[in-house]
Amino acid sequence: MASQLHRHFRAVAQKAFQRYGFAYAEILAHWREIAGADLAAYSEPERIRWPRQPDDRARGNRRKNGGTLVIRVTDGRAVELQHETARIVDRVNTYYGYEAITGVKLVQGPLPRPPEVKKRRLELDPERERALNAELEGIEDEALRAALLKLGRGALAEEQANKDKQKQ
Repeated sequence: MASQLHRHFRAVAQKAFQRYGFAYAEILAHWREIAGADLAAYSEPERIRWPRQPDDRARGNRRKNGGTLVIRVTDGRAVELQHETARIVDRVNTYYGYEAITGVKLVQGPLPRPPEVKKRRLELDPERERALNAELEGIEDEALRAALLKLGRGALAEEQANKDKQKQ
């Protein structure tokens, strides 16, 4: 059943991406790898505008060539990104393996980002804190001990919070 749903979702999503210019949805999913973390921090692809061409599907050619990648850029960073357009075109085309993109258009505006999830800080009771420190006392490497202490605190505090929820 799950594989049937997956195929159905893929078909629906593919039609939606084609309608809005993303014939290949991978550019959205892999923007950070394609553009690089530095550029992806303040930019995001919006769509690809393909030039009007005769329908090549009858001849078996499903690849589209010569598109313009529309990128949303945070305010004040467009000039910086403008200097990187040649690199972006090259990296997108390298990713696809053919000359899919020939140009870039920049649109300034805020990036749609997922809302930040506030992490609640879970505290260990003093008895568990002492037991954890005693357990890690024999580790000589300070960095390793600090990392294990942080991991242990998080795991034990989460465990305690789950037990408290079950009691309620």
